[in-house]
Amino acid sequence: MNSGRKLSSVNFCAIDLETTGVNPAFNKIIEIGAAKFRLDGAVETFHTLVNPGVSIPETVIRIHGITDSMVASAPVIEDIIDSFHDFIEDSVLVIQNPRFDLSFIDRAFRSNEIIFAPLQALDTVRLAKNYFPDLPNHKLSTLAEHLGIVCRKHRALDDALVCMQVFLEVLRGRGMGENSSLDDIMTIHGESVKPGISTFLKAKSEPLKGISIGEEVTICYRDSDGIITRRSILPKEFISYGRKNYILAHCYLRGSERCFMASRIIGID
Repeated sequence: MNSGRKLSSVNFCAIDLETTGVNPAFNKIIEIGAAKFRLDGAVETFHTLVNPGVSIPETVIRIHGITDSMVASAPVIEDIIDSFHDFIEDSVLVIQNPRFDLSFIDRAFRSNEIIFAPLQALDTVRLAKNYFPDLPNHKLSTLAEHLGIVCRKHRALDDALVCMQVFLEVLRGRGMGENSSLDDIMTIHGESVKPGISTFLKAKSEPLKGISIGEEVTICYRDSDGIITRRSILPKEFISYGRKNYILAHCYLRGSERCFMASRIIGID
């Protein structure tokens, strides 16, 4: 991110995702909304539902209202991720709580072998807290109501457009225009935000240190219900998200790709 660039030359892109859950190590994207914009008023949008290939949990449906039937005929992520990358690649990203969305985007790019520049974004929460300090909170719904924006909550394109308008409102309120620079924004924002997820080719913690990428191994695994199974897996990638470590692998028991939490591996054969 070249902080010396004049804002008149910058494409910004506000992004929002809806997903099957909150963990990018194993949850999936089900909706992408993005609004590419410039300070001269030009706006271009990208929107699609995404078929995650798994059932959407009822607890999540109650948040965004996206059901299995709504995504049944939608493209899978492999069919649209190149177009999404092309849409955002020349832009400064603007996201509400970006660590979450960037982590899902990072996983989608890596899983589809897309070569991309390091992901980073400006955080509208951080900017809004600085500019609207008296609001009870800085959720998008609260900011939308404060700015008089009518939108559907927890739908990707609507939320991306609100994010865009919050960002522009902060810039206008701070007296920033086309002759300002990215450095002026960074002065009030601080460092840009990066994904909260990391991937490794070698294990960095126990019990994963007994496992190697590309070498079939049998593990004893305790699932979320406490059921212990013995599984032969072909490891593909080590993942760290938050304070937890995972291994992405083909599971021969299930016949599909699965993500295993390191702390639930209780033995390795």
